[in-house]
Amino acid sequence: MSTIDTEAVLQRAKTYPSFMLAARYWTARVAFDFGDERYLLEVVDGAPRAFWRVDGGSGEYDIRVFASNESWDKLLTPVPPPRFDHVSYGNARSDLGVEGDVVTAVGPYFAAIQEFVAVLREVRNGGPIPVRAVADVDRDFDTVVGRYVYVRVDGVQYRIYFEEAGTGDIPMVLQHTAGADARQWRHVLEDPDYQRLYRMIAYDLPYHGRSLPPTSIPWWETEYRLTRDFLMDTVVGISHALDLDRPVFMGCSIGGHLAPDLALYHPQEFRAVVGINAGLGTGSGGSDVADSWFHPRVSNDWKSAVMLGNTAPTSPEAYRRETTWIYGQGAPAALKGDVYYYSIGHDLTAEQAQRIDTEKVGVYLLTGEYDFLNTDEGTAALARNIPGCYFEMIPGLGHFGPSENPEDFKPALLPVLEEIARSR
Repeated sequence: MSTIDTEAVLQRAKTYPSFMLAARYWTARVAFDFGDERYLLEVVDGAPRAFWRVDGGSGEYDIRVFASNESWDKLLTPVPPPRFDHVSYGNARSDLGVEGDVVTAVGPYFAAIQEFVAVLREVRNGGPIPVRAVADVDRDFDTVVGRYVYVRVDGVQYRIYFEEAGTGDIPMVLQHTAGADARQWRHVLEDPDYQRLYRMIAYDLPYHGRSLPPTSIPWWETEYRLTRDFLMDTVVGISHALDLDRPVFMGCSIGGHLAPDLALYHPQEFRAVVGINAGLGTGSGGSDVADSWFHPRVSNDWKSAVMLGNTAPTSPEAYRRETTWIYGQGAPAALKGDVYYYSIGHDLTAEQAQRIDTEKVGVYLLTGEYDFLNTDEGTAALARNIPGCYFEMIPGLGHFGPSENPEDFKPALLPVLEEIARSR
């Protein structure tokens, strides 16, 4: 790791708009450990006051950002490689992460920490890092139409919002990620090639987006928690309420996990499932992180900042930020409740996956290169255990392919949807 120009970093931080906005009202000291060398950042009431090197790993701090020299070298390249594209709290890796109290220190200002890393990256590379721009659309109106449908799940009536587009004969239902809503599918819904093949229906789960909680039960007395059965029954219920004939199911993140669950437990309901960033059971994760998603002292900025790290640095900046904006608007309880299904409720074993019959329901798995399930134990393990399924790793994509980078997602998705349309 080369010597850091501390004065250049400090001056750039003072003029870096996204850092200054994220650091509003912040007072803290942050240690940045580059291998055995420590640098301290001091921020007072939102203003960066000092950034300096200290000897021997000394100095008091509220938050510690750490990495080996080799990891910092990768993190600060203009386009960091997968696994080294962002720092994360509670990272299982021992050489790249963030330490500190998640409620009082890390959570409220994780966005500022990320933006300061971007400052370090810019100074190290001698100037601003180019980002992919997004052009304005050439239309006055979208073709998507939205409305509400009433669906009963376990005897409770839910008023569920959905949007639809497309003139194809085959219906396709689209499941959003944890803590978000169907706006993530806006690029897919407006694509004329997908519209030609399918009647696409993107819904907000109950308690998400424009689907308000039910009026017949005191939901405010119990913490929201998404279970596998409720999620499956809701999707099947939407399909029945709209009188869909064996639709295709496509989902991302929790929706990716839901794809093999539906293929196993409800194969008669769907002609095919497309799981984006799916896997076998993914484990419970750190309880302090999960608890922080619904903590009265931590705002939704914490969720948005973490999700920015789950997008790929190769995706257009505007779409990356749009994806995280949706997370900032989610109901406070939604993300934590959804992660219960992601981490615990979805727990396929290899033996269960092997029972999925792809002659009855096609299974297609797409995973981004930057996604944390792009490992041998992630989506690849799920694919190995479903005989006859399709699996592709998409270069340059992160956890939110359909929303963060629809242009690069399409060359992988369109052939899959065309194959399903031909064969199912």
